[in-house]
Amino acid sequence: MNSVESVSLRRPEGPEGPEDWLVNSVQSFEDWLRAAGRPSYDPYDVWGTRYGLWARRLYYRKHPVGIPSVAPLLLMEILFPQVRSVLVRKDTFATSDAQLVLAYLNLFSVSKDPKHLEAARAIAKELLAASVPGFSGHCWGYPFDWQNASGLWKRNTPYITATPYAYEVFVLLAERGGDPSAREVAKSIARFVHDDLRDTPTSAEAAAGSYSPFVNDKVVNASAYRAMVLFDAVHRFGLESYRLKAQRNLNFILESQRADGSWLYAVDCPSQSFIDHFHTCFVLKNLHKLNRWIDSEAVRGAIQRGWDYYRRALFEADDTPKSFAILPRTGIVKLEMYNMAEAITLGVLLRNQIPEGFALAKKLAERLGSQYQLANGHFVTRIYRGGIRHTLPFMRWPQAQLFYALTSLLVALSPGGTSRE
Repeated sequence: MNSVESVSLRRPEGPEGPEDWLVNSVQSFEDWLRAAGRPSYDPYDVWGTRYGLWARRLYYRKHPVGIPSVAPLLLMEILFPQVRSVLVRKDTFATSDAQLVLAYLNLFSVSKDPKHLEAARAIAKELLAASVPGFSGHCWGYPFDWQNASGLWKRNTPYITATPYAYEVFVLLAERGGDPSAREVAKSIARFVHDDLRDTPTSAEAAAGSYSPFVNDKVVNASAYRAMVLFDAVHRFGLESYRLKAQRNLNFILESQRADGSWLYAVDCPSQSFIDHFHTCFVLKNLHKLNRWIDSEAVRGAIQRGWDYYRRALFEADDTPKSFAILPRTGIVKLEMYNMAEAITLGVLLRNQIPEGFALAKKLAERLGSQYQLANGHFVTRIYRGGIRHTLPFMRWPQAQLFYALTSLLVALSPGGTSRE
């Protein structure tokens, strides 16, 4: 990454085009990324240590010492996040690498400079090399063990929440980079998504798609990611046999939308019956992406109802994104920058159906650049209640997402820019 040269962006002459603040913000981050490189620490890395796994296991079992056991790591994260440097090493992550590629492809569509395309291809090459072997097609997970309410998920377990970003990478490399091998990689990814993930029937016409190949769960955003990839593969590659699973996953999403327009994180799982910001964004943006192919009025209606709830319940009065909609899961975080990234990306995606979303995206992006971008170019990670600012840059959470969000807005505001609406 450090060998990639930064390319200066220029604001187009005339009244149309992106504002100087946006161009400068993107350029500043790109310069920081070039100097810092892609490996980084991660908010979940210390939880994958032997102590972290033990503490979370006790916590999820509601053991009397569960809360006292996780407390030291929570306090470390809030007050001294840099202490993790003595516990874990920096690493690269499939989701952040994929979003960096997508951001560079956005910049290439604006700058037309081949150096941006070269940067995208270089990271994509490493992303492909990191694919998890042993499945029907290319797939990706995370390089750490993760103890959650369902049990222990080992490092490099492939996830539907990571793999679709790589799918979009290779689709776009084929489209914009003219790389025929990228198209074959994308087809391979779609094969994993179709063949290796499980379906759990939820009604006569619906089924939830699994988070990984080893579970039968009913996580709504996981099904949305899967439906998006499968519908895309049906139309892009002519894989008509994928339509049935795609439609059943979509039906699950539509049937699980509540009367107020919201989606719980997971269905039939009390410990995961929460509504949060960025997972709501995941559902909405994947519904939008799949509806580019099927043009369903039912999906448009679900997006509109979901958006109305999202704006009503997941923002403060000043448009600051809220992490959770249902008490008591408000947490100790006042502003999670991952939420900011997803809100901007979603607003850009929905700009034709919901113009208010695009206006919100521009407002949040300007606030991000003016209030939360540090002098060296990267962004604040989060702000805790009480004003404590977490500034250790985690590439997967949310530096890459913010870079992708801002470059997506840059494309949308640039005459002649190519975007995937």
